[in-house]
Amino acid sequence: MKILIVDDEPRHRRGMLNLILSFRPEDKILVAKDGVIALELIRSEKPDMVLTDIRMPNMDGLEFLKLLQGESHKPKVVMVTAYNLFEYAQAAIHHGAYDYVLKPVDSDQVEKLLRRIEAELDMESQQHSESEALKQKLNLTLSAYRNRLLVKWLNGDLTPDELAEMDQIEGLNGKGIIVFTEIAVDPDKRRSFDSDAFLSSLKQCWSNVGEAFSFSPNTLADSFVRAITIILTPEGLTAIQRADIRTHAERLEARWIMYGQISHGIGTKCQSMQAEGAMAYRYAQTARSYSFYDCWNGVVFYDELLSPNELLSMDTEKLYKLLQSGDLDAAKEQCKVAFNNLASNGHTNPALIKESAVLTLIKLKSRSRNLVDQQIGSVLSNSAAIEVPACQSFEEILELLELRLRDVYSAIQPSQSEKDVILAEDCLRWIEEHVQEELTLERAADRFFFNPSYFSTWIKQQTGRTFSDHLVEARMRKAQSLLNANRKIYEVASACGYSDTKYFCRVFKKHHGMSPASYKHTTSQRSDMG
Repeated sequence: MKILIVDDEPRHRRGMLNLILSFRPEDKILVAKDGVIALELIRSEKPDMVLTDIRMPNMDGLEFLKLLQGESHKPKVVMVTAYNLFEYAQAAIHHGAYDYVLKPVDSDQVEKLLRRIEAELDMESQQHSESEALKQKLNLTLSAYRNRLLVKWLNGDLTPDELAEMDQIEGLNGKGIIVFTEIAVDPDKRRSFDSDAFLSSLKQCWSNVGEAFSFSPNTLADSFVRAITIILTPEGLTAIQRADIRTHAERLEARWIMYGQISHGIGTKCQSMQAEGAMAYRYAQTARSYSFYDCWNGVVFYDELLSPNELLSMDTEKLYKLLQSGDLDAAKEQCKVAFNNLASNGHTNPALIKESAVLTLIKLKSRSRNLVDQQIGSVLSNSAAIEVPACQSFEEILELLELRLRDVYSAIQPSQSEKDVILAEDCLRWIEEHVQEELTLERAADRFFFNPSYFSTWIKQQTGRTFSDHLVEARMRKAQSLLNANRKIYEVASACGYSDTKYFCRVFKKHHGMSPASYKHTTSQRSDMG
């Protein structure tokens, strides 16, 4: 124990000190010469008990007892005096003295007294601990019940009796905002993550904005921990207040970044929290989902969201043709541009982005089903059914689509040589069928979904001749056929796609070594000779 001896006589102080230490050497003994000094020591040292004389200068023992009643720390006080007067004892007990001892003190009596006081202090300490534990348990129970009530209120599930209880919760009739928070906890750190400490940090964070209290909606999905904060503030969501909210959110993020990314959705301002809170909560949940886009930096205000009427403007057939032609980079760029346009700078509902990604993958699978193996088809199906819905950000969607485009591209390439032969034959056949028309490299490339520059290189690789060579060859073959049929030269030129007859004649002569007229004459002579 820690014991304070108060006596104006030095000899008596030393005597009591030595007496106690003789049978309780482990105790800490303090001494004071009057009540004034004793009060100061009680405030600073907080002794367990006090042995004090009654008659002392400056402040006697009885005055000391009276003033001690106003102190936060109240040790057990034993009055020690040489005056065996009833009125002293009565006054001492009246003012809170634990016991009354006469001088000269008996050592056995003092030892028994100290043991009795120590036993009582131990019992009181145990009772206090039990009381505090019970109080804490009760507070936790009440807090859990209040949180459950608030969650039911926000979800619109309160019974009439519970609605009446809501009236007892202070502040809900005032103005304020609701913040819906989610932290994606790293699975490896889930066991060390302290949800209560996180809620405490949230409350501390948002208390910079207004009177705040945070609680859990009692939902844990995979590694996501969610929380709701009600902030009572008379201010509107001004530009300054929004900037403050973003600043405090950044500080909170810095503190918890070791566990995962944090995102917040802020609902609309409530003029009456109790009347409008449920709707504001739904708005806050919606706003938080838009943190899917990195451009919001994890803090989204519902009233800052726009309503774009975007649809995915991407030709999946053209996308596939780019992959088929070997232009993977162009295919990736087309896909990226289309989805960035759809995203509208983070204002398009993330669900629409995911739906469009799923549709793109399904179309790619359908278009390539006869050209890729079953494994690639399964990969595309798995991405559409599982991986896209699991994506937590727009960047993840883009990365996933790029990976699947690369997979399709790689699957097409091993059998591309055979397909190239067939496609080249289709191109030459198309040229033969359209020689009368104005044919250009660009028109042919567009017809077969090629980039013009790539098409020019590709057809030469496949056939050993340029597009122009094939076009002239096809036209000259048709010209021969028509001249053999004794058609007029200008008619033949027009039928072969030449609007200038003289130019046709020059091309024909260069190709066959004679003019159309000479060819016609020679052919006619051969016929006559036959």
